[in-house]
Amino acid sequence: MWKRFGLAGMVWVAALACGWAEVVETRDEPQPAWREPRTDLPFVHIPAGCFEMGSAEPVLGAAPIHRVCLHGFWMGRHEVTNGAYAACVADQACQPPERRDSGINEHFRTGNEDHYERFGMALDAPDHPVVGVSLVDARAFAAWLSAQGEHHYRLPTEAEWEYACRAGAGDQPVGEAESLDGVGWFRHNSDGRPHAVGGKQANGFGLYDMRGNVWEWVLDHFDRGAYAHHADHSPLFVKEDLFHVTRGGSWSSVPVHLHCAFRGVGEERDRDDNLGFRLVREE
Repeated sequence: MWKRFGLAGMVWVAALACGWAEVVETRDEPQPAWREPRTDLPFVHIPAGCFEMGSAEPVLGAAPIHRVCLHGFWMGRHEVTNGAYAACVADQACQPPERRDSGINEHFRTGNEDHYERFGMALDAPDHPVVGVSLVDARAFAAWLSAQGEHHYRLPTEAEWEYACRAGAGDQPVGEAESLDGVGWFRHNSDGRPHAVGGKQANGFGLYDMRGNVWEWVLDHFDRGAYAHHADHSPLFVKEDLFHVTRGGSWSSVPVHLHCAFRGVGEERDRDDNLGFRLVREE
């Protein structure tokens, strides 16, 4: 599977076709984050706007390019951490991370012990992204967090994720490791393990680790032809299938997987040592 291998500025992007004017506001410092009180997870407001989703590059599996418009939403500044997820486990609302499917060589109980020993504290440190969580686990965490207060949390849609990743930027070069070193952890610089969240440069919306560190689950089901069925506004592709899109690449990924348009895939109960998630807080 693809997932196996793998604010300096605030940008308002809108299209005349959507009836919005284009406004760009830059700031020298990241915009302030709202923090969820139970877990202290920070969320950044992502403004409403339109963008060109997808890519014509065949290697990205993201054709055709098409215009998508979105309402504003709040995005996790970084992936959900071990510390935040542990609170849900302690409340018995979430299953503990499983790392990888039991019975295989790299499972943390039934496989080779040294596979996870080499990760050191990366699998348990509170400030590292939680891994070994399935889409089912991620949804359980979102439901638990929603029950803590007045806000509703969920996984981002594929369109929301890509819009937040691009942060007003145009198309990106494909597969250039040198240009990625400052923004994400991947095969060339990760030393073979995940890292604490927020260790690389934030993007234009003030989001960290959108590219690299761990793959991230999104709501959409995976289909190579999904974009042909996208609505113009807030698209979500759903079908009767167990496979969902993963985004962003990971510490074990090759550079092309870190492109904002690249589409990975995982079965909804997959767990892996390079697969986690971040949440959206609805307005």
